[in-house]
Amino acid sequence: MTCLIPDKYHDLLLTIGAYAHKLGLNAWVVGGAVRDFYLGRPTVDIDLTFNGTQESVAGFCVKTWGGVKRKFSRFGTYKVTLDNGFRLDLARLRKETYPYPGALPEVSFTTKVKEDLFRRDFTCNAWALSILPDTFGQSVDPYGARNDIDKKLLRVLHEKSFFDDPTRMYRGLRFAGRFGWKAAPKTKQLFLEADREQAPLLLTRERFCQEFMKVLAEEHIKAVFDYLIQYDLLKFAWPSLTWTPALEQVHTAAERLGVLVCSLKENGEEFLASFTTSHELAQAIREVWKIEQERLSPLTPLTDFQRTILTAVMPQLPPQALEPCVLRGKDLKDLGVYGRSISTLLNQVRRAQWEGKIATREAGLKFIGLAA
Repeated sequence: MTCLIPDKYHDLLLTIGAYAHKLGLNAWVVGGAVRDFYLGRPTVDIDLTFNGTQESVAGFCVKTWGGVKRKFSRFGTYKVTLDNGFRLDLARLRKETYPYPGALPEVSFTTKVKEDLFRRDFTCNAWALSILPDTFGQSVDPYGARNDIDKKLLRVLHEKSFFDDPTRMYRGLRFAGRFGWKAAPKTKQLFLEADREQAPLLLTRERFCQEFMKVLAEEHIKAVFDYLIQYDLLKFAWPSLTWTPALEQVHTAAERLGVLVCSLKENGEEFLASFTTSHELAQAIREVWKIEQERLSPLTPLTDFQRTILTAVMPQLPPQALEPCVLRGKDLKDLGVYGRSISTLLNQVRRAQWEGKIATREAGLKFIGLAA
């Protein structure tokens, strides 16, 4: 069989494999990287697995190519970010058990690559290629990954997969939308059963939101949303959430979250409050939502991020609508306006500016009858 490892990755993986061999380890590239190699898709995220302790390999990678490593004790993994742009995830061969549905897995180590592959989400990712010098590129495909990829089928490895880890439901539809695949008949049945049993509610809100942000980062967002609607999975994010064409006018997950918040109108702020994200991002989106609801030009300059969301949600806005209000409270005070009249007049100006009726300070003063 022709080696599936592209030339771009050959030297990196062969060098790692040779070092692992010196340590007496077997080593494989596994999962999504193998899938993407086969599909001819570029990737910088590469999962490697070894039949023994991989700490020395992680250190070797940093020493050889430069970068940083981090250890994740819970799963015994190392994440290495290299100066050449590659991101490596180094793990030992392991098995996983789930103490209860939706829980994080409990890990135990194994020496059998087939057992390690069985713990993965879908057959397309249960594929390994050796990176040892003598067997470089040798395929380990016990569950039919290549066949399913050829047939453009998404297939889980066992019937409890979506209950063990309900994030797989969203991950699977991300793959389906990204690659143009369909769920195999049995997997489709398992999707629908897990939905009826409300399996995503087994997740903490934090884990759900982390996975949903990955959904929003997908390039082919319309195709992914079509699948989410088909399998009725948007309701777990928010009951009335649905597709909006504005999602295709922005490109990052954060921007798309902002679009969805605005699309929910009066429910947008409550949805945002339920969504686990950083305080800074939530605050920036909340300000956008408030502007969209009030339909008033802002009092202070918007960030590029905020302007991008509002332009996508309301593409017909006049250019001056998103500029800071042409008047400030101090302008009105200097003209002898006090108390609540200041905010009343400012809001009148902000509304007129939003509607494209004024664009300058002089026009604003004239609009409220205070022109010199």
